[in-house]
Amino acid sequence: MPRVVLTGSICQHVGGMSAVDVEGSTVRAAVAALEAAYPGLRGWIADERGVLRRHVKVFLRQETVALDAAIGPDDELHIVAAISGG
Repeated sequence: MPRVVLTGSICQHVGGMSAVDVEGSTVRAAVAALEAAYPGLRGWIADERGVLRRHVKVFLRQETVALDAAIGPDDELHIVAAISGG
């Protein structure tokens, strides 16, 4: 089962956990499973059209990937929300 590692403000929407195991064979399916398990997270990673938000990056094997990227059961996704301010 893929593991999703969450950072920054996203963690607050999953009870403060920094990693969650989810079902899914694509990044999109893993995000959907994560949102189903933690409804408060809905809309923070992808928007209502299913498009990855501009301030969020998803990494697989240390490379940025899109939502349609395939993932395996032993993969670890890192979802990172950008920090902004000045």
